Amino acid sequence: MPMNVDVIVIGGGQAALAAAIAAREEGARVAIITKGKAGFGGSSVISDGVQSAIFSTGDSPETFFEDMIRGGRNLSNPMLARILAEECTFRVNELESKFGIPLERERKISTPGHSFPRRVYAANGLGKNTTKVLRQYALEIGVELFEQSTLIDLIKVDQVVVGVVVEKAAELHAFYAPSTILATGGFGGLYASTDNPKDVSGEGIGMAWRHGAELVGMEFVQFYPYRLQHPANVDVMTRIFGKGAVLLNEGAERFMADFPRKELETRDILSYEMFKQNDVYLDFSNVSDEDLAKDSPYVYRLVKKGHQGEWKMYPVQHYCMGGIKVDEWGRTSLQGLYACGETSGGLHGANRLGGGSLTEALVFGRRTGTMAAQEGVSVSKAFEIPAFGENTLPNGKELEVSQRLKEIMWNLVGIERTTNSLQRAEKELDLLAAELNEDKGVTALQLQDKVRAAWAAAFAGAMRKESRGAHILQDVRGEQKQWEGNLVIKGKTIEFRQETVSERT
Repeated sequence: MPMNVDVIVIGGGQAALAAAIAAREEGARVAIITKGKAGFGGSSVISDGVQSAIFSTGDSPETFFEDMIRGGRNLSNPMLARILAEECTFRVNELESKFGIPLERERKISTPGHSFPRRVYAANGLGKNTTKVLRQYALEIGVELFEQSTLIDLIKVDQVVVGVVVEKAAELHAFYAPSTILATGGFGGLYASTDNPKDVSGEGIGMAWRHGAELVGMEFVQFYPYRLQHPANVDVMTRIFGKGAVLLNEGAERFMADFPRKELETRDILSYEMFKQNDVYLDFSNVSDEDLAKDSPYVYRLVKKGHQGEWKMYPVQHYCMGGIKVDEWGRTSLQGLYACGETSGGLHGANRLGGGSLTEALVFGRRTGTMAAQEGVSVSKAFEIPAFGENTLPNGKELEVSQRLKEIMWNLVGIERTTNSLQRAEKELDLLAAELNEDKGVTALQLQDKVRAAWAAAFAGAMRKESRGAHILQDVRGEQKQWEGNLVIKGKTIEFRQETVSERT
């Protein structure tokens, strides 16, 4: 039985919940559709709950805006960056004033790229403690949840998105709405080494591309440097680097000593410097037990369990700056389709500052949900569910494709990338997607969408002939002024759009 609502939100993390709450508060009937359980899935749930806000003496939205532009290496969409800088404080404070979530504000800078302390820890620094509260609030105001439900495809009529096809318990269901919001996360789960949950796998981005939506900034993939590799695979919180922790190479040298911000340089710089070392070790011998327990609890637990050997670090894929191109209200280039959170691109340019992801989810989740509710035109009739055909994918092919995809992304589209490696990846992924297009069935389509998200990252990377932000080529060093612009993908075409900050503000 098809269902008609006013706004469909795909996803279950902080951006999806913020969008759904905003749309519902505009009076819309809202359906959240998510793979797992809303408030318990996606990257925001496993995050350390860090938001960014302006509360320090001397800080201002203008300074925050300038930090974002600088951090994004002049590629951040200035309109989006300015909106985030101006609206972040209200949205973050609202977590406490509206939702009752306790907030803790840092007193000195521990976040790379920020000129002032802006770090706000919500709900004791656990992302799920925030999303659980947002989930409960959404239910109380009447947002309808459809969980354990997987998005299969968009329903598009005359170039307008009018709904979605969803699979639950091996059955297909249609949802119709004048506005559909994709808050499905990035494509980090397509990398062999990542701190993303496995359900963050890029199919929302690939699906939007398949239907003709524009993608932007897909070459910029952030690698998180503060990741312990041994004795356990856990995050090392940045606050301990402001309290005496340092990184050493195999020669016991502090290789970040000559950098202005030392180990608190922006993530792109630190990840690349770590990559250049043979091995990287964490030395927290000058951090007190009290500070370690409070500021990096995962490491503290390992100490208490008795580990006394080496503490080896290595970057992992962490965040995708690129995604579906949107305007300041989350509108995509397809009528009826919106995007927010990591699914969207343009805000962070070539590199995201720490604390920006969850803040973006709050600010632009709210804006996207509001606009999706306000400007939707009712869908007057139901449309036929697209025919996907019986599954023709050979046994074992899904696992084979998934493993090959992760290998390609890590080895050819990872930290160590060259123009040649990216070109090889683009060709192989294009062939893989074309091969999957020959198969029928839901699984083949889902795989194809994941591969296309990966293909877009390689395609854009192969086209950008410079090193900028998180995109560092081994064969082309340094930024080049003529590349100060964004690569926009639509279909199999890619366009370089060169706009300056002054022209867009």
